[in-house]
Amino acid sequence: MRPSIKSTSSSTFKLALLIIGLFVVIHNASAQKSNSSLLWKIEGKELQKPSYLFGTNHMLCESDYRMPQKVKDAMQATDQAYLEINLGDPNVTAEMQKHMAASQPLSTSVSKEDAVYIDSLLKLKLKVGLQQVDNLKPLLIVSSLMQTSLPCKVISFESEIVKVSKAANKEVKGLSSVEEQYSFLDKIFKPKDFVPYLKMWTDEELKKSFNTIKTAYLAEDLATIDSLMAAFYTSDPEGYHNLLPMRNHLWADRIPTIIKEKPTFFAVGCGHLQGKEGMIALLQAKGYKVTPVK
Repeated sequence: MRPSIKSTSSSTFKLALLIIGLFVVIHNASAQKSNSSLLWKIEGKELQKPSYLFGTNHMLCESDYRMPQKVKDAMQATDQAYLEINLGDPNVTAEMQKHMAASQPLSTSVSKEDAVYIDSLLKLKLKVGLQQVDNLKPLLIVSSLMQTSLPCKVISFESEIVKVSKAANKEVKGLSSVEEQYSFLDKIFKPKDFVPYLKMWTDEELKKSFNTIKTAYLAEDLATIDSLMAAFYTSDPEGYHNLLPMRNHLWADRIPTIIKEKPTFFAVGCGHLQGKEGMIALLQAKGYKVTPVK
């Protein structure tokens, strides 16, 4: 079944963030050995109990999904979970719908030639025309188009975290509001980038890039993931700043109040963890002891 571009599912937003990562993959990136981890313990500064920071993959092949025991243990040891946005809120889909509209129609932001190209591609892959989706944010349209090329049925760690938390009667909250999170889409991806990205990524290249990220993630190889994000900085410093550092600072500033009140399990995209302005470094700079959980 083809993914619907009109879907109001949160998977559209999560795939949009994944696509950003795929845009910047270095095809010849060396897979560095790393002693890192996707799960980090946050201690110190008079905290009574530790909290945990976990790097997720927003979209993962269903056949590759597994929740490591150390993650289950960390969730059990904490009192609540925080995601990038509160995907456990029953009203999250309706809230997302409010922010999916673009500031202006895509057809007025691209050349007539490009509009014809986009329309033909939409009809081929999604069985809808440009007129039907003209007012959606461009990145959401791109993500829906590219989803047709992914090599498997995908799920998200976030949805599983919500299930586990609710089964244990623990609250799920968000580090950002839906409105704040969606506000970054227009800053990260601009209409002028639409057609160049579509033409740059063939189905085979997209699958290759998807598998590169998947392999690094399953190996908990944050060094390779960080190198992919560094490539984004080189190609688009402003977009990189909006994608990672700006949100990292926002979240790192909010975490101290949260963990002072309750031991908390935080889950954010794995690209947010490392780097000079990654969440690990930012929390360490605030005086916390942040260490990998093996």
